[in-house]
Amino acid sequence: MPIFSSKEQFNANAGKYAVSDVHRAGPSLPALLDLAAPVAGDSALDVATGTGHTALAVARYVKQMTGLDLASKMLEQAKRLAIEQGNSNCEFVEGSAEAMPFASDQFSLVTARHAPHHFHRADLFLCEVRRVMTNNGRFVMADQITPSMEMLDWVNIWESTRDPSHFWQRTVEQWKLETAKAGFRWIDHRIVPYRLEFAWWVRQAGCSDDTISALAEHAAKASSSVRNSFGLEFDQSGRVASFLEPMIVVRLE
Repeated sequence: MPIFSSKEQFNANAGKYAVSDVHRAGPSLPALLDLAAPVAGDSALDVATGTGHTALAVARYVKQMTGLDLASKMLEQAKRLAIEQGNSNCEFVEGSAEAMPFASDQFSLVTARHAPHHFHRADLFLCEVRRVMTNNGRFVMADQITPSMEMLDWVNIWESTRDPSHFWQRTVEQWKLETAKAGFRWIDHRIVPYRLEFAWWVRQAGCSDDTISALAEHAAKASSSVRNSFGLEFDQSGRVASFLEPMIVVRLE
């Protein structure tokens, strides 16, 4: 399997993410907005903003919003959507979540949604969030999680087979350890389930027929505990039809 960077993977599929309802208005977004509680005085940053759906949602409530992403074609889509939505307080900047091109103590609100499982150095990402965030700021992260430690290998093979830029899908406990090491306080969190159709999921990532077959085989060989925990459902022919992708939405300070 070829190994792609997140930049290559998302540049190749930017148009799909611009129109994806899962990313534009999936159930983690209202949970993120509720926990973030954006206000008019906020200067906000959305890390790994992609095509800007989260940034543009938060921008309605804050003074200034900046969206950061590695993939230039994703940012082109974000800028187009901002113009179409008449947004005037959102800028988009190309750069890495693990080495942000911003001064310290700059943002009172930082968000990151549907992206941290791509980051190879979660420790650097979290340290960078702390660096660019003001002392009284808050950080709200939403990302897909693995239901239990026992499922880590199965889930991460599943995710990286579909999208070679995937790195690691953590459990809630692993995120608690990572964020504590970076000096964050865990204020509140919610688990938001996503029911994903397999056909949509593989199409979104531009999967080849061989990759789709490998994923179907991986699902078919899943243990009963994995099937139950991950909500795997199969059609009458025995082929995977959908699954449950749990997302954590957490407020950190």
